[in-house]
Amino acid sequence: MRVSRTTSTSVYINTSILKINLNIIKSMTPYKVISVLKSNAYGLGINNILPWIINNIYKVAINDVEEFFEFKLYNYPINFILFFPEIDRNVMDDIVRYKNVEASVNSYEMLNILSGMRDKKIRVHLEVDTGMNRTGIRYDNRIGISENIELVGLYTHLKSDNLEDNVEQIVKFYEFIKNNQIDVKGVDISILSSSGVMNYDLLKKVNNYKVNFILGICNSVRVGILQYGIVPSTKYLGLKKGLNLQSCVKMEVGFLGSKLVKKGETVGYTGRYVHCMDKDLRIGLAYLGYSKIPFSQNLRFDVVTNKRRFLTNSVGSMSMDVIAFDLSDLGDDEIVKKIYLFSENIDIEVQAENNNHLVYNFLTSLSPLKKYLNGGDEVSKNTE
Repeated sequence: MRVSRTTSTSVYINTSILKINLNIIKSMTPYKVISVLKSNAYGLGINNILPWIINNIYKVAINDVEEFFEFKLYNYPINFILFFPEIDRNVMDDIVRYKNVEASVNSYEMLNILSGMRDKKIRVHLEVDTGMNRTGIRYDNRIGISENIELVGLYTHLKSDNLEDNVEQIVKFYEFIKNNQIDVKGVDISILSSSGVMNYDLLKKVNNYKVNFILGICNSVRVGILQYGIVPSTKYLGLKKGLNLQSCVKMEVGFLGSKLVKKGETVGYTGRYVHCMDKDLRIGLAYLGYSKIPFSQNLRFDVVTNKRRFLTNSVGSMSMDVIAFDLSDLGDDEIVKKIYLFSENIDIEVQAENNNHLVYNFLTSLSPLKKYLNGGDEVSKNTE
């Protein structure tokens, strides 16, 4: 066995697939798409993603004013919604200075503070908490909107992919609008994120006039990981395949080499996480570890050799920088060329679920890694 050693750890974003995915998403509902690029596009890079989709989306949602300035988003001819804007008066001066910034109001206290800034005309999206109990004004609160606040959006977050939960929350959203006598004409109404879009066909069939009313006044959806061809859970993998959504993200893992571990020997610090005791085992060493992804014990690797491609399992975490995986089937005349953690053969959703992580945990962990944009061709590059 010979090994082609490389310490390259690279993330590839297939921009062709990204655009195809967005077109598929747009066909799934009658609503305009608000692209959620918060947390630097879930670690993939706002400025890597936005130029490729800007002509096919309605607005963009990001975290805060810091992201707006760090990535020079004021240069883009599209409106940005700040999910978590600071309410400092100086920050609000920056927000109102740019015409393409809209602030989300995510608490009753924040609404009161902004209402007190009578000298500033502020464009806001009002977040309604309908049951997630995270951020937003409770659905049963009564509010007043002062003249200096221009209501441009109204939205809520659905807490799960369970249809009954969705219906309950949408009904509460309806009650908030009616109880506060909110004029929704010309206002962005959004209740569906990635999982909600996947549930849209089921929601349309619900026999509830309040749900039907809200679906009728909605005009936009907020799509985050779905635009990358990644669904919130493995529950949707069948539907994802049926829609021909594909992941546009691949992660090539650095390869440090291999070694034979004898029966009964332990591997890693104190042998706590890896213990090869039933047989001799040839292991590969991936330059990965929990410094680059969340701590995971049950990973799959997509191995490309000079002769074939095959999937194999991790043996365990060696350290913050190295993960061991099973290479016992590698032939003596085979050369390891590439190793992937996410690829067309390994769903990131399955990797996450097998390790009791949310998909977002894996995506956001990629933030410090170098990204390469391509239409399908890959050139291995070192990111260190």
